[in-house]
Amino acid sequence: MANQFKIFTVIALLAGASYAFQEDDFLDGQLTLVVEDALEGGPEPVFSPRSTIHVRSVKSGNAVVTHTRQWNPELHNKLKILAEKNDFYRVRVYHKGSEERGYVSTFTRACQVYESGLSETLSMMVDSAGTWVVGVGLIPPVAVCQGEELEAIPANHNTTVIIRSPTPAPVPDTATYIEKLEAMKNEKAEGKDNRTFLAKYWMYIVPVVVIMVLSGGGQEGGR
Repeated sequence: MANQFKIFTVIALLAGASYAFQEDDFLDGQLTLVVEDALEGGPEPVFSPRSTIHVRSVKSGNAVVTHTRQWNPELHNKLKILAEKNDFYRVRVYHKGSEERGYVSTFTRACQVYESGLSETLSMMVDSAGTWVVGVGLIPPVAVCQGEELEAIPANHNTTVIIRSPTPAPVPDTATYIEKLEAMKNEKAEGKDNRTFLAKYWMYIVPVVVIMVLSGGGQEGGR
């Protein structure tokens, strides 16, 4: 009985270790993205890191956001000035760890971000392999600016992340189409004619019918 208990304990530990490994493996994810923003306008805005997005699962869209920059009154004042100037709040994203930073960027009106209290939705479009970001969108909940002042400075960005990947287009059934073309080609080569008897010989039948009708009418008139 003691030996059976030991065997059961070992199996349970192995199963738990296997589950933990799979769970950790799942949490390792495929993508780690760095989000940068620009809080100063102008033709050449200066970007600085603000958040990291760890994509746990591209398929399910599971992602975790970590804000690496603490929001403070100075940053808040810069965003407010952008909003008052009716300027744009710019964001760009790149794949952390890549040798070349292939940025994807977007922008929205700074007043929308300001009046939304830093609440936002970041929509990420990744490639079909789920290993690279090909597009990004920034959507604040405030769609129309009203010029309102915030009562308190937000603690930090309140970010919701949506992960999207392209769906494969339907593949045309070329095999069936080619089979139909081949069948039509074979019918033409063999000289087959699938028309009905009347469709084939109507030009011969109609004159005979007309002659019979006319001849019948003439005999009745002679009587």
